[in-house]
Amino acid sequence: MSSEDSSVPDGATRVGGLGPADRWLTVLLFGALGLSVGLLVPLLANWAAEVPWMPFQGPLQLIGSFDHDWLTWGRPAIGAVLGLLVALFVLRVSPVLTLTDERIEIRAGDEVTVIEREKVDGVRRKGSNIVILSATGRELFHGEVEGSKDALREAFLRHDYPWESA
Repeated sequence: MSSEDSSVPDGATRVGGLGPADRWLTVLLFGALGLSVGLLVPLLANWAAEVPWMPFQGPLQLIGSFDHDWLTWGRPAIGAVLGLLVALFVLRVSPVLTLTDERIEIRAGDEVTVIEREKVDGVRRKGSNIVILSATGRELFHGEVEGSKDALREAFLRHDYPWESA
């Protein structure tokens, strides 16, 4: 995925990160997952406490026995909040690469890494990860970058980075 906005320098290409629809979907899915876990915790704890080989029988029985009125809505609410916090963390640390002919800037959360063009000897995909290699074979970057394979490859080729088909 490449996008153009005011924070991208002229001639640069931005890849990675999630689009607005994907961001909302991520937040909704993690929130729903947290809510579901909050609803199912007592049922799962009671079931696990009855399995003879399951460790921590005492704590599981204790968790399953909480039946206060506020926990009926409190567990799902706490689960949903925790799910939303995990979603925000995932969105924050998802790397975004800004490519120019001179360098690659990788931004993940508050961390910014700059790789100068002359250090890059190869770029390839390894599963869902992008791997940027130096001339000595050292990995300058290895991480999951959101976007289609073709869009990522085209972005690197547009700036004359050596793309290796792997």
